[in-house]
Amino acid sequence: MFESETAELPGMATGFDELRVPPYSLNAEQSLLGSLMLDNSAWDRVADMVSEGDFYRREHRLIFEAITKLATVDQPFDVVTLADTLESSQRLNDVGGLSYLGTLVSQTPSAANIQAYAKIVRQTSVRRQMIAAGTAIADSAYHPEGREASELLDEAERRVFAIAEQESRGGGGFQPIRSLLTQAVERIDTLYLRGESITGLATGFADFDEMTSGLQPSDLIIVAGRPSMGKCVAADTEILLDDGRIATIEDIVRARQARLLTLGDDWRFGWTQPSAFVDDGRKPVFRVTTRLGRRIETTAPHPYLTPAGWRPLSELQVGESIAVPRRLPIFGREAMRDCEVKLLGYLIGDGSLTGTRPLFTNSDPRVRADFSAAADAFGGVRAAVKLFRDRTAQVSVASDQSRLAELRQCFADALCSACERIGLSQRSLALSIGASPASVCNWAHGRRLPNPAMFAALESVFGDELTTCLPDGRESAAKNAPNALTRWLTTLGLWGHDAHAKFVPAPVFCLPKDQLALFLNRLFTTDGRATVLTSGQPQLGYATVSERLSRQIQHLLLRFGIIAKRRQRRIQRPEGESLIWQLDITDAESIEIFAREIGIFAKESALSRVLEALQGRRRQTNCDLIPRAFWERIARLKGDESWSHLAQRAGLRGTSNIHVGRRDLSRPRLAALAEALGDRYLAEAAAGDVYWDRIVAIESIGERQVYDLTIPETHNFVANDICVHNTTFAMNVAENIAIQSKRPVAVFSMEMPGDSLAMRMMSSLGRIDQHRVRTGKLEDDEWPRLTSAVNLLSETSIFIDDTPALSPTEVRARARRLKREQGDLGLIVLDYLQLMQAPGAGENRATEISAISRALKGLAKELSVPVIALSQLNRSLEQRPNKRPVMSDLRESGAIEQDADLIVFIYRDEVYNKESSDKGIAEIIIGKQRNGPIGTVRLTFLGKYTKFENYIGNYYGEDEH
Repeated sequence: MFESETAELPGMATGFDELRVPPYSLNAEQSLLGSLMLDNSAWDRVADMVSEGDFYRREHRLIFEAITKLATVDQPFDVVTLADTLESSQRLNDVGGLSYLGTLVSQTPSAANIQAYAKIVRQTSVRRQMIAAGTAIADSAYHPEGREASELLDEAERRVFAIAEQESRGGGGFQPIRSLLTQAVERIDTLYLRGESITGLATGFADFDEMTSGLQPSDLIIVAGRPSMGKCVAADTEILLDDGRIATIEDIVRARQARLLTLGDDWRFGWTQPSAFVDDGRKPVFRVTTRLGRRIETTAPHPYLTPAGWRPLSELQVGESIAVPRRLPIFGREAMRDCEVKLLGYLIGDGSLTGTRPLFTNSDPRVRADFSAAADAFGGVRAAVKLFRDRTAQVSVASDQSRLAELRQCFADALCSACERIGLSQRSLALSIGASPASVCNWAHGRRLPNPAMFAALESVFGDELTTCLPDGRESAAKNAPNALTRWLTTLGLWGHDAHAKFVPAPVFCLPKDQLALFLNRLFTTDGRATVLTSGQPQLGYATVSERLSRQIQHLLLRFGIIAKRRQRRIQRPEGESLIWQLDITDAESIEIFAREIGIFAKESALSRVLEALQGRRRQTNCDLIPRAFWERIARLKGDESWSHLAQRAGLRGTSNIHVGRRDLSRPRLAALAEALGDRYLAEAAAGDVYWDRIVAIESIGERQVYDLTIPETHNFVANDICVHNTTFAMNVAENIAIQSKRPVAVFSMEMPGDSLAMRMMSSLGRIDQHRVRTGKLEDDEWPRLTSAVNLLSETSIFIDDTPALSPTEVRARARRLKREQGDLGLIVLDYLQLMQAPGAGENRATEISAISRALKGLAKELSVPVIALSQLNRSLEQRPNKRPVMSDLRESGAIEQDADLIVFIYRDEVYNKESSDKGIAEIIIGKQRNGPIGTVRLTFLGKYTKFENYIGNYYGEDEH
């Protein structure tokens, strides 16, 4: 019978709930600990099932923690050794002493049932955590403290998913040389009788196997290549985060965390988190400019989404279409005061921020009155209108003198009270701080404030007693100090910038939707326009001399689903020709959204005329169109049906001529055709979040610092409001070994989800374009090949673990368990080494990688199984004319070179040289082989199938080392 006790849990409610007994099993906890002390080898069976946090009793947590510590360093943990460890940490008495450890052993029924005990302990732990999480969730619902329901739901989700797996540990031992000699002779005899040159596992690559004799048991094999093979973006590339903030990719890589947008197979954007953050050094970069005026700087191999799938920039030309977001409905939750939002909109548009005080220039009395009211509501300032005969009126913002007088008098009263309280005269105070008696008299009568030095001296005498009346600091009451609005603009980084350097400050990007609309409303009041051209074309727009501001406004409009085209144009002014950046909104849907959700203060009549003109025109967009390449899919789907009949079924006008393949498709037309054909892919494309924008320029801008992000599953993210993309050899080896040898293969995929890895293997084995496999849009002749690949894979024993950030001890425990369950294990693949977590906090990452590589070598020896670990290379090779990797290029630790038995580098010349004669060829460079030659073999690389194949030709090697 399992006993129970009560205990306090974080987040538990009080009152009646305190009488409830949290679920736990005393006997299960005792039996689990006793079993471990009885049979140390049982550790591997429970190491990744429980952790010290799963034990309810504190003494049990301490005991298990000590066992974990000993198991990590492969030390025994019986009663004596465990007691000694607890004694050394002064915890033996806390757990009940040596007698309690002995009791645990003596009362344990049998170590054979240890997994059952661990399961009970873990299950009761999960239930306790659920109780704590549920109580905390309920408490937050009763007391939201101003948080929105969506925020509370997000917090609840985090609490529920915080219950995770625990750490694992393991050990080893010695063998006498006599038994090892016997094993070696038997192996030599077996190889002689076999009569084959391949003594290990055949990889399926003939030249590679000939050079290595196959993958040998107990070998650690490192397969290394450059991360993302040069697919990077410039350091200042901006990325939208889930809270509305804009961060550069450099900031994200340094912080090593972010939640950002990715495009799914359904043409919709969703949230994702990078699994790896890559600093790729300096590389040649190209600036891509689209018709909408969006820009991004990337390396030549970086892929862009085209109607034909993801293609590297090196293959794209001016005039081709790429995917960009047509809406980014992301808004923040950090509100500001409405007066602050209005002031920012006005001052960024028509404000002067470089003089002694803020000035706002505008000819409309309504606008000036609205600005003045916002300034008055801001506090501490007063707005004064100045009218001129020969130029536009201005509103000057200065300190509110009456408010300054109030604050100075408040300070004077506080000073007098403080002196009186401690019996200090004004003359004595003056002497003590080195001020003149006249100055102290002026302070005490509210005529002046101390200068900063004297203010600090007074604080040394009275502490913060005098500052409570000046919550905004000394400058808030000083006569000659910047006014409150100027100080606020300074904190935002705006003060001191002229028109060319103006920008939208960071807090605006985190505003709720209604306040972001208010900001844009007032901004468009200044330099925005609502016009109807002589052609009858209605149009909205904005003009500024600041390139950065134009980009930011274009982005903020996109959050409302408003498509704005950005272009630079020359204008003639009395003082001469100048360049401005102009935003044009011509799409009917975008104009309607703008009018409905944003509007323009004081230009309502002009906006109404635009809407009236819009109603009188036929809805026919010339910008938000689906590329004509989609006609090819429509043609395949319709089969032998005539185009006119299909058009009739779809309800299209002019069914005799629907411009098949000659014109881009409107979204309504594509949607109608998709419904008639019953095709989900086309329907999703018609309603998706993608706008097809044309490239208007690709220009080299020299070398830049670049970074990349590894995105799980979708492998793309949104950067500068453009969609951009981010294991093949090792997985091909795993496939070949699993199929040919019929032996189990364990794959630890810490970067790619298991289902995505399965799709990649289906693409490889079935020789089907990976993009079509991932989207499910297969051709008729590809379905049989997919079925064949599925049947072939289903007969193999490939096991995939996609748990992220595994430690070596977790990998070891899971691999041991899999080998026991399957009775054999042929190969272990880890993707990739730099994503693993060291068992403890090392001195630096290089030290941690060293510990990981040693542990993996130990795993290979212990299980007598080849272990392939994928690894990244550092960026030093990018600085060399010859980009072929060498041993010193291994990223983060030279210990990898020392521990590995075989090191393989992958090099594809076409990645670096666009005109390479070796396109479709991969060089497999063997940089180290402990028991064989080094050199290079060639393989054929089929990129769209993610597949390596044998290349006709021989390897060219070096002398054996």
